[in-house]
Amino acid sequence: MASENGRLAVLGCWHQGTVGAACLADFGFDVTGVAASPKDTEQLNKGKAPLYEPGLDDLLLKGVSSGRLRFIDSVAEAVANRPFVLVMHDTPVDENDQSDLNPIFSAVREAAPAMQDGVIVYVTAQAPVGTCDKIAAMIREARPSLKFGIACSPENLRLGQAVQRFIHPALPVLGSDDPAVLDRLEKLFSVFNVKWMRVSLRAAEMTKHALNAFLATCVTFGNELGNICDEVGVDGQAVAKALRLEERVGPKAMLFPGMGFSGGTLARDMQTLRGLGDRYGLETTMLDGVWEANQRQNSFVLRKLKKSLGDLKGRRIAVFGLTYKPQTSTLRRSAALEIIADLKKAGAIITAHDPMADRAEVAQHTEFQFMDDPCAAADGSDALVIITAWEDYLKLDYGRILKAMKGRVLIDCSSMLKAEEMDSAGFEYMNVGRGRGGAAQGEKK
Repeated sequence: MASENGRLAVLGCWHQGTVGAACLADFGFDVTGVAASPKDTEQLNKGKAPLYEPGLDDLLLKGVSSGRLRFIDSVAEAVANRPFVLVMHDTPVDENDQSDLNPIFSAVREAAPAMQDGVIVYVTAQAPVGTCDKIAAMIREARPSLKFGIACSPENLRLGQAVQRFIHPALPVLGSDDPAVLDRLEKLFSVFNVKWMRVSLRAAEMTKHALNAFLATCVTFGNELGNICDEVGVDGQAVAKALRLEERVGPKAMLFPGMGFSGGTLARDMQTLRGLGDRYGLETTMLDGVWEANQRQNSFVLRKLKKSLGDLKGRRIAVFGLTYKPQTSTLRRSAALEIIADLKKAGAIITAHDPMADRAEVAQHTEFQFMDDPCAAADGSDALVIITAWEDYLKLDYGRILKAMKGRVLIDCSSMLKAEEMDSAGFEYMNVGRGRGGAAQGEKK
């Protein structure tokens, strides 16, 4: 595979790009990656990813040791003599979940003067529809005589499962307006052993928006249904499982009640589609409704705590789980941070624990006191809230934790614990959408 056509440059090596570079090197490609900073470059060349992802460090070390993978700071040097340039940035979003394309455009501007004739620029960065056309225009402006192709695939990795998702693509879609580009990419990516669906460039970009908006709608529907189930004493997870039996819904539909979607992934594409509606004068009533409902969903924690404890001013609340999701180390845009912010506004004092949270990220937050020991985090607390569903929390001694606490309220945002066991242990246990603690319980008495 280390032929001329197997030489790849990967721009944007944080999560997606690092996974892509490591996996492609493992397939036998000769890969040069560009990280965000000299510090990241140094760590990557030592086999250490910028954030935790199961199996990724081992793949990095294997690739670097084999000589098939290296990371450098120069974009121009990385793309020189490379027939394929992969733009794999994890597109940052602002506080309103709007995409910031500056890192992508900056990398393309730096890369264009060094690109070889015939290069294919392959974009998997999550970016608004039309971004690939802008990238192509930038390259033409910098290199009017350069012959190049541009293509796109909708990125479909998942934190905590990214390596397996990259190796076994769940959404094998290739987009380009040039059939010859698609031919070359299909040949290049034949190692994945999947049948690629060919679409236009903009259709590939729009597919990512459509997928995430659909998933966001499912999540929000399941959450709203779960909120009603709580009040009428119905197990919303049982309802979700029943719905999944219907073939028009499907066995993997995201319908289980819980927290609202967070992070930049679903929210970014929801905002992109709503923004396109505004731009073209189209009403996006359904998307707007999903967005507004999701913004309110995580307030269930505050609502349940106030119902049990009353005024939260001066109350000590322990939070278990800070990361965006299990099997990752990043706190970026996590639901836990949003919930903690609400609790702080209500006057609560927060202690927190997470088994894998990046300690450098944790150190940037002063709104909670971080503890390495979960029992220490729970010590003296009026309530415990479990947000990120780490398996570690299934193994805790909750009898010991209850003894350390001042109160006995436990809110399990992911319904990961067994209600009967927590009740028996002495907790006032509440989860989400499982029919516990609602108005109907009073009606049944």
